[in-house]
Amino acid sequence: MPTSTRFTLLPLSALLIGIVYASAVSADAADVIKTRQHDFKDLGAATKLVKDQLAGGSPDADKIKAAAATIKQAAAAIPNWFPAGSDASAGVKTAAKAEIWTDAAGFASARDSFVEQAGKFSGLANAEDLAAVADGFKALGKTCGGCHEKYRVKQD
Repeated sequence: MPTSTRFTLLPLSALLIGIVYASAVSADAADVIKTRQHDFKDLGAATKLVKDQLAGGSPDADKIKAAAATIKQAAAAIPNWFPAGSDASAGVKTAAKAEIWTDAAGFASARDSFVEQAGKFSGLANAEDLAAVADGFKALGKTCGGCHEKYRVKQD
């Protein structure tokens, strides 16, 4: 193979390898986003269950305990849900704002507050003091909402 052909093929090969790598990274990021969305739906369902139980006439403490455990478990996993590259550039619609990555310290602080409140809420749910559970749920909601206000695209 002539030298000039080799030098022409090298950049082309590098470009093709880069495209294949970028496609693989995008596919991985898309999977991360889809998994994150699924996990947030589970978290939302557990939160809704608690809200509905507290709004009803006779809350079921066992259902609240189970939901609180789900919330605590999900909250503890959130630090793994937002790796670099799992933003809208992956080609999947996501409600995650760029500020999650551009304001990583602020996001980590908001996330850590939610994780802490989820742990406290789970402890209250296990104690079965419904008045304390209701107050703890309000505190949990504030930390959840605080993160949504700054780091999540508003939903229609």
